[in-house]
Amino acid sequence: MEGTDPEVYREAFRSTDIPMLIADTNFAFRDINDAGLDFLGYEYDEIIGEPVGLIAGNEEAYYEIIEHMLDEETWSGEFMVRRTDDRVVYGNGFATPIVVEGDVEGFLAFFLDTTKQRQYENVSEVLSRLLRHDLRNELNVVYGYTQQVASRIDDEEALEELQLVQDKVLDIVHKSERARDLRDLLERSHDRSNRPVRLDVVLQKKIVDATIEFPDAEFESGNFPKVKVIADDLLGEAIECLLENAVAHNDKETPQVEVTLEREDGYVSLHVADNGPGVPEQQRDLIFGREEYDQLHHGTGISLFFADNVISSYNGDLWVEDNEDEGSVFCIRLEEEQ
Repeated sequence: MEGTDPEVYREAFRSTDIPMLIADTNFAFRDINDAGLDFLGYEYDEIIGEPVGLIAGNEEAYYEIIEHMLDEETWSGEFMVRRTDDRVVYGNGFATPIVVEGDVEGFLAFFLDTTKQRQYENVSEVLSRLLRHDLRNELNVVYGYTQQVASRIDDEEALEELQLVQDKVLDIVHKSERARDLRDLLERSHDRSNRPVRLDVVLQKKIVDATIEFPDAEFESGNFPKVKVIADDLLGEAIECLLENAVAHNDKETPQVEVTLEREDGYVSLHVADNGPGVPEQQRDLIFGREEYDQLHHGTGISLFFADNVISSYNGDLWVEDNEDEGSVFCIRLEEEQ
């Protein structure tokens, strides 16, 4: 648009939701928009004048971009960005020289975050592998029990072993259905953006559902404050996994589960406390699948692995602590929508 006030272009640069930056010919930050500052976690004065390599999470890709810019060529491709909190974010980037009257005056770049999509694709792949290997191993157990029953069908203990077979079969059915449902949810949700979600509403619904599903358990919760967090449609499923875990792995005749919610300094913390056997400190990464026994054993359950990756996709945290008297407290920390 000939004659357009340059301020229009500056405002367009600053107001766009896509993280964008302008570098000078020495590849130092000359300007960055608000979306870029929010995305990287820096204040404007902290980053202006700093080398662009400060945010590069992959040196090979960074130097490839530099070569294209020096050759006055446009670059696009996959790139990793390192935020101020050292979190590495994956995405697609675009960079191009800014040419004014034949001279290169600087470089423009923007970045599209695909971390969430990558995480969900990875979770889906691992869930599939978990399902295949878990089913195979447990079916072998079922086969072993059936052999024992068949070899002494008149033995009174055969009835007890038959019950073990039935329990294992039910466990397989539940695990396969749960894995299939969770994977389907991932497939439908991996390309959806995070947005404000009413955590109090999601919590109330999931507690009611858990009360119906586990009539022998006791669920306690107060009146939750009205609060929105940055999440997506999978938040309810992640919470359901924690409520289910608090009952399914509880060794008490009456499992007791207490759910509380706290707000502090722009974050919301959710606590799911139980009266079960607790989780030894050395197993606390293992139960979420963050560590593995070997390639065939990723953690101790599909649900907690799923919940951990979903919460991570919101830039949130999930961890477990000891309960005051007995049992465990599973904690979620999410960013509150302002």
